[in-house]
Amino acid sequence: MSSKNVIPDRIAEAMRRFPPFSMLPFEGVRRLAAQATVRVLPAGGKVWSQGDSPGAEIYFLARGRVEYLWTVDGRSERVDVRDVGDVLGLTAVMRNEAFRVTAQAAEDSLLYTLAWPPLRELLETNDEARHYVRRHQFWISRTGMPMPASEPVAASVTGRTKNILQAHLDGAQRVEPRPIERLLTCGPDSSLLEAADLMSSKRVPSILVVDDQRRPLGIVTASGLVKEVIVSGRDKLEPVSRVMAKPVVTISPGSSATAAILLMLRERIGQVCVTEDGTPQGRALDVCTHKDLLAQSGHHPAGLLRELRLARTNARFRELCDEIEAIARSYLEAGISAIYLGQICAELYDELVQRLLVLAIDEVKESGTPLPRTAWAWLSVGSDGRREQILRTDMDNAIVFASLGSAEADEQARAVFVKLATAVIDRMAAAGFSRCQGGVMAQNPRWCRTRDEWLAEMQSPDLVDSADGLLRATVLYDLRYVAGDKSLSDSLREGILKSTTGLSALQQRLAEQVIDAVPPLNLIGRFVVETLGVGSTDFDLKSRGLAPLRDAARVLSMKYQLNRRYSTGGRWEEIRRSLPRLEEMAGLAIEAYDFLLRIRTLNGLRRGDSGRHLDPQTLTKVERAQLANAFDVVRMVQSSLRIEFQIESRRL
Repeated sequence: MSSKNVIPDRIAEAMRRFPPFSMLPFEGVRRLAAQATVRVLPAGGKVWSQGDSPGAEIYFLARGRVEYLWTVDGRSERVDVRDVGDVLGLTAVMRNEAFRVTAQAAEDSLLYTLAWPPLRELLETNDEARHYVRRHQFWISRTGMPMPASEPVAASVTGRTKNILQAHLDGAQRVEPRPIERLLTCGPDSSLLEAADLMSSKRVPSILVVDDQRRPLGIVTASGLVKEVIVSGRDKLEPVSRVMAKPVVTISPGSSATAAILLMLRERIGQVCVTEDGTPQGRALDVCTHKDLLAQSGHHPAGLLRELRLARTNARFRELCDEIEAIARSYLEAGISAIYLGQICAELYDELVQRLLVLAIDEVKESGTPLPRTAWAWLSVGSDGRREQILRTDMDNAIVFASLGSAEADEQARAVFVKLATAVIDRMAAAGFSRCQGGVMAQNPRWCRTRDEWLAEMQSPDLVDSADGLLRATVLYDLRYVAGDKSLSDSLREGILKSTTGLSALQQRLAEQVIDAVPPLNLIGRFVVETLGVGSTDFDLKSRGLAPLRDAARVLSMKYQLNRRYSTGGRWEEIRRSLPRLEEMAGLAIEAYDFLLRIRTLNGLRRGDSGRHLDPQTLTKVERAQLANAFDVVRMVQSSLRIEFQIESRRL
């Protein structure tokens, strides 16, 4: 039963409560509502039947609930449930193909029938809404089929960049002038020789030229003096006023350090002058270079790298790690990829470990214990090895060293390396990292071994017969060099990759683990929470979603010898490029893994833990839809691995 719409404003307001209509301008939604018809459907009534051809219309579910039923071999299976706010029929209309399922009202329902052409025009001009439709909401993303939609236009890329930039600006520390005694100045009549002598004595790269009120007139740099005097042959007794760079770019005290860096990049200058009022008419207080500002930029990776290299105390390391997590939050909230963010955090945490190793080596030597005279390397394994450790969750690391030729000498060397690792790990714990509950740390002798010992273990025929052996094999497969002798690390990795590629039993066990992971969705699309552990409202995001996608990428990389990338996202990308038949699935897996990693990280930042256990009620409707889609991708990957490894289906 249908009737002509006479209340467009009310319909538009109802639609605007839900995406993608909430992302569209109100006038555009109102025009859609003005052309809509209202359809009332009793329980059991069908919106469409499987095999029907779509028209040029879609449906907005305003009240009630609609089930998707898939009929195959005479048997119907409920594959999804749509509730208030969902859009029905979009995929078939976009692809101009028959409906793949029957849509049937599970209870009395009210639908608004919307014309597709005007909605398509709105989506084409709104990047956010189009991206939502394309990636996260509709049945197409659950079946792994390509969705024809144009790529985001330049405006959307600019918007994303602006969000990330705003995260930098909001999080950056403020420029605070240093003591005035540090400011090096001269008058405009000072000679080039006098300026050079002052810069040399103070060991600074520039000098500020000021008037008698200490107002900035220009800047003379060391490189400028070389160019003018040495290269051009200018008389060194000439006044600096003839060669100084002017006008001086100025900022005020309290300016954003990141904004000041961007100003310098835009103006292509090497220094900015801090004045009392931020103008060239104010009295000069300080001169800042790129390096000075990076040290003050706070939520900026480059600034943190420098600070990590200079830090010495546990308290300072903890402060810097707190800032890394603050960067993570601002980046994720700005919309940056969680996989990409993992790469940034890995660089920062690697710098941390390298600095801690320098300090620990000094401590060990001062205690009268010299390091063994053999090659060694510090390795990251597990999530850190895959460059996915954003939060300070369990630290996973190991040490490999070259054998000294005898078991006794190796044991003596191991004792020293364990002592070194203990010093590093104690400092990491003080910085806020959790110790690995499974003992995957270099201070554990089982994770501090010679190259030959590691390879012998990986080549053992009993490796896959125990859960411990399987864990060690998979953790080591993700190893990544951090510090020490890189050639030794590379040699070990090459040997491990060669061993795992030839272990079909290991690959089979890993594939079975992926298939045995049960996504937390029941038959009507509701989230199934855990009954043990954290509580009745949470489910395990890691074991139910992240781990199957991670392990699937790992085992496919093993099988097809795709070993160039470390991260899960990188492995799926390599699979996508190298195996055309898995291209679409791999692309969806990248998006699903990125979304799950982002949700887990934000959940952990909010709860102050690893973020592993998630209450789905804390998510928005959009996020819950995206999460459901991500778990559908997990099912898709599991089905693919059943075929790849010829594993009998355990779940239908």
